[in-house]
Amino acid sequence: MRKARHLLATLVTTAALGLALPLPSAQAAGNAAAGPGCDAEYFKYKGDGKVRAYHETDCRILLGADAGDDPNWGDGAGMFQGGDNDSAFSVLNTGTYSGGYDVVAFYVSPDYDWQRGGYSCLKRSEIYVDDLARNDSTGGYPMWYNISSHRWVTASACAKFMS
Repeated sequence: MRKARHLLATLVTTAALGLALPLPSAQAAGNAAAGPGCDAEYFKYKGDGKVRAYHETDCRILLGADAGDDPNWGDGAGMFQGGDNDSAFSVLNTGTYSGGYDVVAFYVSPDYDWQRGGYSCLKRSEIYVDDLARNDSTGGYPMWYNISSHRWVTASACAKFMS
């Protein structure tokens, strides 16, 4: 009986403490994509005009950063090369407003081929996606470990946005 009371008291205390813990500010604001690693990366590179992709969730292990477009992450050209193809698990947009091109469209296929797999966009105001597993493309393909090209576009050019 004593053990049962002790266990019950421990569970009640643990539950009360869990409910009393404050949520990180982005989560409290309703942003399900809150990650301390991505937050730190954003403030580190804020406004530098680049898109970044990371090999792990929460913006860990940088694959590359690019201020321009890259039609093929699997080739030997551009800022994303070879093994970067289909390796992104989180992405960050620290772009600047340049003629409205502050949204990044990520494509499942090389050469911005939206008909062979689709795409999904990341707005500058959304900042980052700390776990691409929550997102899919216009073609219904998952975005995690499935990005082969990217380009800067306007928001009006996108039919689907990441969150």
